[in-house]
Amino acid sequence: MFRKEVLARRKEIYCADTDAKIIEQFLDSDLYKNADWIMAYVSFGTEIYTHDFIKKALADGKHIVVPICNIEDHTVTLSELINFPEDLEEGHYGILEVRAECMRIVDPKKIDLVMVPGCAFSPSGHRMGFGGGYYDRFLETVSDDCITVALIREDFIFDKIPMEEHDKSVQFMVTEKCVNCCPIQEA
Repeated sequence: MFRKEVLARRKEIYCADTDAKIIEQFLDSDLYKNADWIMAYVSFGTEIYTHDFIKKALADGKHIVVPICNIEDHTVTLSELINFPEDLEEGHYGILEVRAECMRIVDPKKIDLVMVPGCAFSPSGHRMGFGGGYYDRFLETVSDDCITVALIREDFIFDKIPMEEHDKSVQFMVTEKCVNCCPIQEA
């Protein structure tokens, strides 16, 4: 119920200017500047708009890796993105994914930073995703020093969110106002 309410609210108050401020905060951060291999999601619907970010990161010489979702087992395969948006086509759930002939598989251990999408977050970095568990499973495969960051509008940070035992938290959140280190606590 909470997830459904949050998603409905996101549609109601979506603002492209807010997304642009969040992306600007992220681009100005040391998190971005110090990362070479970045896993970015290709935004869909009312997620923080990442298309311009991806173009800028590629122009900056960053290695951008995007997820390919396997709906049979809810896992994620990674592919390096070289040409945006030319390397992409509509995939599962209507989300842009790398075309088969453009796949460049990347080992998750190579990733320095993962941009983790979510419906809602708590101030301590707890995350409520979209219900498929893709990122929760995927985050089990990255190296211990990989940084996790959420790009999130301030309106979707709640004191408490419903979480399950397998839900993964993030280390940092970037909002339209600031970049925060999350004091990770037990769920």
